[in-house]
Amino acid sequence: MKITITNKSAITNAGDIFLMLTGNSFKGSGISVNTPTALSSLTNNSFDLTHIISGRLYISYHSKLPVNPVPTSNNYYGYIELTLGTDNVLWTDLSSVDVFGVPIAMTLGSHKLGYSKSHNAIVKDIATALGGTNGTAVQRKNGKGNTKVVGANVLYMNQPSYDTYLKALSGKSLTIKSLPTSPLKYNFTGKFNTNGSISLASTSPKLTFEIPAADLTNKTIYLSNGFCVYNGVRRNAMSPNDTCAAVYRDVMVGINEGYFSASGTNDSSQFPTMTPFASGHGNAYAKAIHEGSDSYGYPFSDLNLKTLLQVPVTSSSNLELIILEDDKTS
Repeated sequence: MKITITNKSAITNAGDIFLMLTGNSFKGSGISVNTPTALSSLTNNSFDLTHIISGRLYISYHSKLPVNPVPTSNNYYGYIELTLGTDNVLWTDLSSVDVFGVPIAMTLGSHKLGYSKSHNAIVKDIATALGGTNGTAVQRKNGKGNTKVVGANVLYMNQPSYDTYLKALSGKSLTIKSLPTSPLKYNFTGKFNTNGSISLASTSPKLTFEIPAADLTNKTIYLSNGFCVYNGVRRNAMSPNDTCAAVYRDVMVGINEGYFSASGTNDSSQFPTMTPFASGHGNAYAKAIHEGSDSYGYPFSDLNLKTLLQVPVTSSSNLELIILEDDKTS
């Protein structure tokens, strides 16, 4: 398959736009992994790809990126994610988890992902949602008129507090249940305790899960990576990637996407039928990005927040990536 880059940005010199492909098990031609490549050096602004796992394609302005770009740097960049599934289909999405930077749209035939608001408008929305000095503290400017926003999972200390939201949920019941399509099957019930913790239990098999109040903080919620107590043993909630980790992810999704409410059923198996952030709570950074684009700003985004394009890996497939101007929509 072919990936073609169409430049509609304000950077007219293609030598000032750089690509960097990262990932595992790459097979293709026209570009090399972990190597900054000027757009001007691509043949017909495109390259071929037949295989990649856990890939990212970064696009930056004016400067080459290191293999592991630093979100808090002044480098202006954005990226897409791409990985080959077992069905020989390339799964791609627009991601703003680490940074909200260079706006990139995708087109595959009649299927399109893009922006209903301009990049600059969303930057303003994020600043308004965070308020005051926090709204500007998360911004990084490259000195050439471009502003990127550092993700909430990086500068969590500048994000709105979850204290009011969690207080409203105090004493409310909670069900964390796997979806029918999930390879892991679980059904935990419990509640948001008045002491600030979350406790859950399942009866078949008999298991217990708790997030102590000290581990349910603004930092751990935005990072969505902390500690829990599983069957009486304190452990990292995300490692290993087992039932405990799946339950923890569901809890974090429910809080970050605002699915839990004081008057709701608070059942994670109902998330696919719900509208993110409808409660007025959740991750303000991810909310602004979701409401203005097809990109997503929260790492555990469910399918309500993450929009995928699935590209069959054939010789005739062509995924077009469109680099937009910061003040344009597409």
